[in-house]
Amino acid sequence: MHCLPLLPCLIVFTSWAAIALAIGPPPVQNANHIFNTIHASMRQWGSSLHHNGMSFFLASVPQGTKLYHGDSRSDTISDIGWMAFDPEHAMVFARPSSKAPRIQSTESGSQQVMAASEKDEAGWLHTYVTTNDLQLVYIDGTSAGKSHIGTLDLQDRVLFEDKLESGGVTQETQRARAACQIAQEEWDGRIDGVIRMAAGFEIILCHPEQMLEPVHIGRAKFSSGNKGKQGGKPGELLRSVTSRYHGIGGDRVIVNYDAFVTAYDYDLDLVPLGSKLPRLEHLPASSLAPIRDNLTELIMTHDATDRLVNWQTVADMVVEKYGRTLRSLTSGYHDHVAPLQSITKEVQRILSPFIDYDNEDIEGELGQCSTQFLPAHAPKDSLSYRSVYTVTRRICSSLVEVSQAEDHHTATNILHDLMDYLDWTIWKECHGCHDDEFCAIPIWPQGTQEDYDHPHCQKFDNAYEGVNDYWGPVWR
Repeated sequence: MHCLPLLPCLIVFTSWAAIALAIGPPPVQNANHIFNTIHASMRQWGSSLHHNGMSFFLASVPQGTKLYHGDSRSDTISDIGWMAFDPEHAMVFARPSSKAPRIQSTESGSQQVMAASEKDEAGWLHTYVTTNDLQLVYIDGTSAGKSHIGTLDLQDRVLFEDKLESGGVTQETQRARAACQIAQEEWDGRIDGVIRMAAGFEIILCHPEQMLEPVHIGRAKFSSGNKGKQGGKPGELLRSVTSRYHGIGGDRVIVNYDAFVTAYDYDLDLVPLGSKLPRLEHLPASSLAPIRDNLTELIMTHDATDRLVNWQTVADMVVEKYGRTLRSLTSGYHDHVAPLQSITKEVQRILSPFIDYDNEDIEGELGQCSTQFLPAHAPKDSLSYRSVYTVTRRICSSLVEVSQAEDHHTATNILHDLMDYLDWTIWKECHGCHDDEFCAIPIWPQGTQEDYDHPHCQKFDNAYEGVNDYWGPVWR
């Protein structure tokens, strides 16, 4: 039996799960998925890997934020406008209507973005500034990806209640108009549009003429230096998109994590037999209706700026503390002469700050570990608080179990089970990419299964060459 000096051997057979339950709120179903949803929100990296979004958030874009729009016309936009946060994203659409980029499926079922000819003149790049704070609904995941693998489930099944004709690209205008109609008629105009993500984040803005002031509208020109090879994304677009891997930046979007609606919080079978991804396509409409009802209630009773705690920064602290350590403990690089002792020594280092050596209190020690990053003023009944607590409790309890493991195999199994449960996207990050490279993961509509399973560095100007089979054929 291996006992840590800071933990008396007499409690070796204590049920740590039972102790954890006694010192905090009850565990949350799907807490790991909710935690990852918060951590990945408004981030290109996590939202591309956890791409089947299951959650709605309230979000706000502050007054004075610059937004961009690519168009075949120079007229200021009206009615409904697709707005980008970065000009490189908008420039993809700054082409004459007859020369707009199109997505073509090949006979093999893969897909390629077909760029216009180098000689084609571009359209117009519009720059606007918000005249008011925009009140938006953020649909998480790769919610602007037109794919059959579940990226549009939350919109089509929940928000639009199966009322739109089936379709991907061809139904995008209908989705935008339906969202704006719901915002006006059902939500009393409290929402100005929605935020979605594919290759970059976009805002579908319902009344841009009322919310934006034009700053500059200029003629753009397509540059051959920005075009990826073999139909790949333009290098400049990839530079822009991947610069948002870890956040949109500049406090340009404020997300309310204190109150949100997620399908993970309902008693639903979100992972049907044979699927590794959450889906809604197999569920009856009646079981999804409460999600939509609660979304309406959320919008009518809360604002994005009501946020008390930025729970994403709390999740960040948890991931930053434990992410590298857990990977290191399971990497096999510890002492090969005494591997178990090497692991338990590292676990002792992690747990040591939570121990009062003059007055050992096992329940209190586990509580200190589990609540280290939880703000004292945060409402303990909120879904975010309970989800983060459930995850940190699982981490701390697992570490204690590791400290008491009697053999190396048992200890590493506990750690692997914990990492499988956490499923943190940081463990897929590349290392050592050069300045002209990025860590390539599937970014709709391109990428391979290998890019998803084992991301690796690719050059900006010739990324995603070959068969792009991850997303399946673009949903027309």
